[in-house]
Amino acid sequence: MRTLSFSVRTPDTSVIRRDWERVRREHHRAALEVTELASKKAQRHIQAKVRGVGLGRLSNAVGQTSARQKRQTNPDRDPYGVIYARGGDESLAGGALEAYSQGATIRPRNGEWLAVPTRAAPRFVRVGGKRRRLTPSLWEKGGLNQRIGRLIFKRIRPNLAILTVRRVSLSPKTGQAKALGKSGRTRTRVVPKEDTVVFVLIKQTRRAKRFDKDQIVRFYADRMPDYLRRTLAGYNRSPT
Repeated sequence: MRTLSFSVRTPDTSVIRRDWERVRREHHRAALEVTELASKKAQRHIQAKVRGVGLGRLSNAVGQTSARQKRQTNPDRDPYGVIYARGGDESLAGGALEAYSQGATIRPRNGEWLAVPTRAAPRFVRVGGKRRRLTPSLWEKGGLNQRIGRLIFKRIRPNLAILTVRRVSLSPKTGQAKALGKSGRTRTRVVPKEDTVVFVLIKQTRRAKRFDKDQIVRFYADRMPDYLRRTLAGYNRSPT
């Protein structure tokens, strides 16, 4: 009987491995570009919508970032694009964006009333070395009892009240109040005859839905496969 022998040669797969690595790099690079593109388009669309429904400067609170912007380009990390509220979801702007995009009933977190400042009250006050948005609870802590006057509570209706101050003068340009001098006279400021309202107090307020941020995000998310195809096609047309 004749002896048969067999031999096997391992194929050279280096070319296949190089091609696979090139394809992997191109897809990751394209994903970085596409997540940046789609999230940037969505951000600008949301900002335009916010302005279009009359919310003006609130559009500035719509932020955007991505893995590409943050230079997080390691192939082991997933590319991403993010749209967020500048200052965080718990900030005033973040809460406003959420309320106007979802609709919400806003109630006081602490206490009985929501306080809405008028033009007579400063917007911010410094307490403990920090600049903070003015609320009735910060009025005395911020020294406004001396600079403007003590707050006087007046109920108008069961669900409406006001906080006023007495003996103040008002800026003719801004309407902001400050304590009136002992003489009761001033040459350049307006002296009201009655108490001046510095806060309007309400039990709750309703924010109707004004725009749909989720719909806008879905619109651009659905287009990402097309963005990806076009981006990859661009790589094939140009030298790498």
